Amino acid sequence: MALQPCKILSIISPNQFMIQTQQQKIAIVGDGIPNFLTKDNLTVKQKSLQRFLEQLAYVNQDALYISKSNQIQINGIDLIQNIEGNEEIQLNLIGVKNQAPKQSQVINEFIRQKRNKTVKAILVSFEQSSLNFLYQNDTIISVVPNAITIDDFGIKDQEYTKLIQTEWLNKEFNLTFKGTSIMSVLQNENVTNIPVLRAELHFTNQPNIELSNEFYSSLVQKGFASISDWGKLNLSQNSFQLLYQCQEEAKRQNLGMWKAGELDRGMLNSATSQLQGQVVEIIEANQFYIKTNTEKLNVKLDRIFIEGQEAKEFTRKLLIGKQVYVLQVGDNTPLYSIQLIENNLDIEEELILNGWATPKENHPGLSKFKYQQFLQNNQIAKQKKLGQYSQELTWRVEDQTDSKSGKCVNEIIWSNIQRDKQSAKQSGVSTGISIKEDYLLEVLIDKIHLNGQFQMTIMKYHSMVNFQMNGITNLHEFETSFPSIAKYQEQRYNYTYNTLMQRNVWVNFEHFNIQENYFYGRIYLKKNNKESDFTINLLQEGLTFLKSNTDYYDKYEEAQKQAEEDKKGFWVESYAQFILDFIHNKQSLKKQVNATENIQEHDNQLIEQVIVTVVNDCNEFYIRRQNNPEFEELEIQIENAQLIPLKKPVKKGTLCLARFSEDNRVYRAQVIQAFKNDRFLVKFIDYGNNDEVGYQEMGVLPSQFTSIPQQTRMCSLAYLRFPPQTHEFSEEAADILRELILEQSFDCKVNYTEKSTNRHFVTLQHQGQLDELQFTINKVALDRGLGRIDHSKPYNPLKQFQSSELDAKANGIGIWGFDDCLEDEKQFEDEYDFYQ
Repeated sequence: MALQPCKILSIISPNQFMIQTQQQKIAIVGDGIPNFLTKDNLTVKQKSLQRFLEQLAYVNQDALYISKSNQIQINGIDLIQNIEGNEEIQLNLIGVKNQAPKQSQVINEFIRQKRNKTVKAILVSFEQSSLNFLYQNDTIISVVPNAITIDDFGIKDQEYTKLIQTEWLNKEFNLTFKGTSIMSVLQNENVTNIPVLRAELHFTNQPNIELSNEFYSSLVQKGFASISDWGKLNLSQNSFQLLYQCQEEAKRQNLGMWKAGELDRGMLNSATSQLQGQVVEIIEANQFYIKTNTEKLNVKLDRIFIEGQEAKEFTRKLLIGKQVYVLQVGDNTPLYSIQLIENNLDIEEELILNGWATPKENHPGLSKFKYQQFLQNNQIAKQKKLGQYSQELTWRVEDQTDSKSGKCVNEIIWSNIQRDKQSAKQSGVSTGISIKEDYLLEVLIDKIHLNGQFQMTIMKYHSMVNFQMNGITNLHEFETSFPSIAKYQEQRYNYTYNTLMQRNVWVNFEHFNIQENYFYGRIYLKKNNKESDFTINLLQEGLTFLKSNTDYYDKYEEAQKQAEEDKKGFWVESYAQFILDFIHNKQSLKKQVNATENIQEHDNQLIEQVIVTVVNDCNEFYIRRQNNPEFEELEIQIENAQLIPLKKPVKKGTLCLARFSEDNRVYRAQVIQAFKNDRFLVKFIDYGNNDEVGYQEMGVLPSQFTSIPQQTRMCSLAYLRFPPQTHEFSEEAADILRELILEQSFDCKVNYTEKSTNRHFVTLQHQGQLDELQFTINKVALDRGLGRIDHSKPYNPLKQFQSSELDAKANGIGIWGFDDCLEDEKQFEDEYDFYQ
């Protein structure tokens, strides 16, 4: 076992030593006891204190360091040993433990007795600017030096801790008490005044305390302390001159507290000038709106030059939404500086270091120290060719929001979005079985209008466009009838502003209106996360209403109902339900006509041989292509596959293998919904049916099983309207249709497709029959009264069989045996004729 010679520099706490090896490396050996002998931890174990006092004898001793066991030895004896016994003792405190009045009385009484008197004590710990001394082995004296001021910002440098621990910890000092002073401490934006004990400190082994106070000079020359006002008045001329020279040298080298320059250090230490807030908007690259608890500040960094869209984008990414300190000096014309709270990052320095800003020479608020530091940072940016010194400045944004000039370009953008959507969909098919429902583009929210409209930059195309959210209603539409609604419109604006302004979000662009020059779609706060739909946020806050013709109606309706129950936002008003009913009636009137815009006709209706795998109801069944040897081979392989457990948590949309409860066989599946107790609803993608399975009945889908796309397609019989699931005839109609088509083979034609759901509307007829509509299942369904002719379809070929529908009506067959069906048919035909 290798033994390294070392020297013990100090005892930090019992069983914790700071050492220096022969290679001049400094290390801490042992774990020790945290917060030992501090003013905030006066209850200590008696054995631990005794061990600490014993170990003080080892300071400055030579020892052997065993790195493998983290141990040191003297004369073959391990210095780090177990400390037995748990009896605790209470130490006395001379100093201020907290802000309570009783604690202040203790320090005032002590100074009356000990003013200008000297005691010997050992430095045992340090906390911020205060030093803790052990006196008579039972008292902690907590003081600050009288002749120097230990700087709050300077001591954040790790070298301060290293200096105290290596040079001064465990040393004996003479403490001469001079009185108390008031320390102002900023806590939660409030300034608290605390009395502090002050004393002159002299290292007892120092030969000439008058001309050379080594403790003071060591801190001042490293920039961890400065000469106090008391020191300037009471130190001898020689002692003051010595410290002053140390202080000037620290300033010249920008050490410790002087790193930011003398003027700036004063600003940072000014507790009353420091505010905390959140950056909510970037006006320019060096100008921001910052929201505090009480106001919204317009803050400008006036000491630097900065301009350009690239610089603004850099600042936005750095600051938007972040918590910052606003540092202010002066009353009439305040000078501002900003620091990030999370890491105390100086924003001015960061902008200069990254090449986006330069300092203003001879600015009255910029000290010569800070100016020189800024120039050095600027030279670094130039050498590295950062920011404005880079040869590649790419952040160029074209404003396409103007109603005239933007149209042509926006049409091209919309074409590109459509193209990319199709490419993403094809990529999903070719690489596996997952087809992306939405194609999301990253955007930057540039501006938010009170009426709910947006200006946003599409990052991929570097173009700023107009945008509106789909599926919801703006409250300002009802302001004429209900003037008080304006305050909720303003609440919506503020909520949207605080959440989205100048944030990067993801948008599903659903359509483009060339006359309005507006894009429409949905905003998501997180990429590939449908739960972050911002529409849900607005509905949950009661700041908008749902349109009934949205594709996401069920999910949105749940959010809206929750806001109604909680009486949030607009739902506190008595007329809220009236407006909701008005919107619903208005939307339902146009429902059937709008549906026609969602249809894609198929001109080339090729015949495919298919088999019907599942019939959920008359409006939804699934087909799969017949005679597919490749898929049949794949199923054999899947049946023999092992179920490798899925990684938790199992999320909605996950592709997997799952065991079907009815035949106990394994098939390809996709998770539809997660329940409690590790239960999941899955869809078997090659058949179309659903099943609830347990976590143990699911497994990872191996990559070799993704070469063939999903086999089923969701279908409905073309040219017919069927009763919804809520109708009392719905289930019986579904049973009849199952008898007609389930697990049977047909010749199939896709007549048209519903874009929003990718549902295929087909005609089915038994194989071997003539290719005529009269032999189709569609005609049979009409005869059996399962459905009706869909009059919303122009040139509906089933209209030639209207006599079949009339016969079913006359005889009360199927759905025609229900009176409400006839009323619904009349209402539908009236609405359709009205819009036509």
